[in-house]
Formats: sequence, structure tokens, C-alpha cells
Amino acid sequence: MDKKELAVLSEKYLAGTASEEEVGRLLQWYNAYDEQELTAHVTVEGEETEDSLKDRMYRRLQEVTQPQEHRPVVRMQSSYRKVAAAVLILIMAGGGYYFFNKVRKRDLVAETTPLPVHPGGDKATLTLADGSVVNLDSIGTGLVTLQGVKVEKTKHGQIVYKNNGNAAVNNVLRTPRGGQFKVTLPDGTDVWLNASSSISYPTAFTGDSRNVSVTGEVYFEVAADAARPFEVKVNDISVLVLGTHFNINAYDDEQTIKTTLLEGAVLVRTPGAFKHLEPGQQAKVKPGNNHIEWLKHVDVNSAVAWKNGYFSFDDADIPTVMRQLARWYNIDVVYAGNVPEGTFTGEIGRNLTQDQLMKILKQARINFKLEEERRLVIYP
Repeated sequence: MDKKELAVLSEKYLAGTASEEEVGRLLQWYNAYDEQELTAHVTVEGEETEDSLKDRMYRRLQEVTQPQEHRPVVRMQSSYRKVAAAVLILIMAGGGYYFFNKVRKRDLVAETTPLPVHPGGDKATLTLADGSVVNLDSIGTGLVTLQGVKVEKTKHGQIVYKNNGNAAVNNVLRTPRGGQFKVTLPDGTDVWLNASSSISYPTAFTGDSRNVSVTGEVYFEVAADAARPFEVKVNDISVLVLGTHFNINAYDDEQTIKTTLLEGAVLVRTPGAFKHLEPGQQAKVKPGNNHIEWLKHVDVNSAVAWKNGYFSFDDADIPTVMRQLARWYNIDVVYAGNVPEGTFTGEIGRNLTQDQLMKILKQARINFKLEEERRLVIYP
């Protein structure tokens, strides 16, 4: 697809006149685009201001991505979100505008840095039962034996435990800032770790239960086993399942611990309360508080956007956005004075280069300076 056609299809999508076939072509481009194609842009006829373009894109996103009352959660929404993300990429690349409410009109502070900022990638360490640490980046593909435990590193970068009948010992998998990783546990459960996260687990599940503990943000696709419930612990909170797909966000610098259910059923428990979740629902617990806030309708695609390769923001304030960027790009964000007001809505890829990331901040009218030692200073 050439750049002119991309621009035409994106404009039709914004106007709500794109056919199913045209939406499909945009989605196909999004799934396969490379950075060299980011010079395409959306052209508009007549006089259109920044605010009108922002409002038009926002309305279109609302139409196709917000869950409606009494409508079941369906995977089709994921496709429309990706199309919206494709259009957003084109608009940003063409000198357009990322959604930013309460836009401030100050001039931007120029940014310079001798140290490049790169998006994260597959990085993790594995702490074995004796306390030794293995850098998984340095292990080649194939089957390896670590303290008597057979582990295979696949060509896709993940590790898979092979049940060899040995006595169970405890392992801890950790991702750094700027890292993510996937592991298949001994029972076949697939686990994805976001940046600055960890999971502690046995090398073999014995007995009548399967217990793990996590920090940070982790997505699970639990292997079904009716005889052995799977339990995830985060501090005093536990999530009990048999076989299901769910996401846990439990970063120390976030105000709540969020459990979002995509498929199946889970039971979220605190020392003083419990809540059953159905697909499309979320439980929120403030650290140190036993109360469980129950959200009946949430955007599950947004909750697992990180796993699928993009950031998703819905009326997110600047600190919320910056915390996610800081973890993935391994930068330190500090505020010189009051934290700026304003909110983001939209989606961006997690593979943006430093220049593309800085361009988005500029278009959002954020005053910033990128200093040495990967320090991003935000000004009022």
C-alpha cells in the first residue's frame, strides 16, 4: 500500500465512511508496518484546526472502542483498536496531533542528550534455588540444565520448563526496567512479564495446588487443571483460578493493584473480602486496604496492550503516562515544579525510537528536557 492510499483510507476511517474491506486493509498495514512508512500523513480538505482534528479522532475512537451497556466483551474490538492505532501513527507521522486535553500554549524546551534512549526488549534474569543469577540474554537457544532442572530457551526468546521428575525448587524470574519476558511454567501455564516485574514459582508443581507470587505487571494464560487450583499472590492479595486469562498490575508506584479478567473466572481475595470476576471485569485494591472495588465493564484490550506491543491511554494524566514510559524506556522522570495538567487518550506503539517518542511529547505541548543519564525533566 502506498503512502497516498494510506492517507486516503485513514481519512475515510476518521470520517466513519470506510468499508469493512478498507478497515481490514488498514489493519493489515498496521500489523506489518515498518518505520520507513511513517512518513505518510493524513491530508484534510478545508480549514481544520488542531482542536477539531483532535475532537474528530477522539470521537471516532470512542465509537469503536468504548464498551456499550449490555454489550458482551468481544475480541472484534481489538481489531478496531488496532485500526485506530494505525490512523494515529499516520497522523503523528504527518505532523498531526496526539490527543491531549487542556493543551498548554507554552514553547517547548529543547532537548539534547549524549545518551540514546531505546525502547525495551526481551531481557530477564533467573535466580536459582542456591541464589545464583543467570542472565537469560546470554543463554543460547536449546535445552539447558540449571541445577538439575531442564529449561529450554526457544528461538522466540522465551523459556520453557521441562518436567523431569526432580524435586521442586524455587526459581525467580525478573525483568529490569526496559525489559519484558515470557515463561512457560512446568504445568504449561504461559506467563508474560512487563518491565520491572517478577514471578516466583516452583520448578515442578506438586501436591494439590499451584502457587506463585508476582510483583509489577504480569499476564497469565493458566493451563486448566480442575484438581489443582492456580493461585497468584501479590502481598496480601490472592487470585485463585482453575484455567483462565487475566492480567495483574501491581507496581509499587501505582495507587491500586488491578486484576483484569479476559477469559474464564477468578476469585480475588484480601484478608477481609473476596470478589468473583467474570470476563470484562476488574478488581482494584489499594495497598494496605482490604476493600475490593469491583468494575463491571472495563476495556480488557487496554489492560493487556503492553503484552500486545503498544501503550493504551484513556484519559490518563501525565504522571500515569510517564510512569509507563519510564519503565519501558528505562528513563528517570522528574518534575521541575508543579506537575502539568492534562490527559492523554489514544494508543502508541512500544517500539518507537527516541525521535518518535520526543515528537509525541512535543505534539502534546509538554515542556521537557532530556538530560544526561537518561533523565527526562518535565516543566510546568
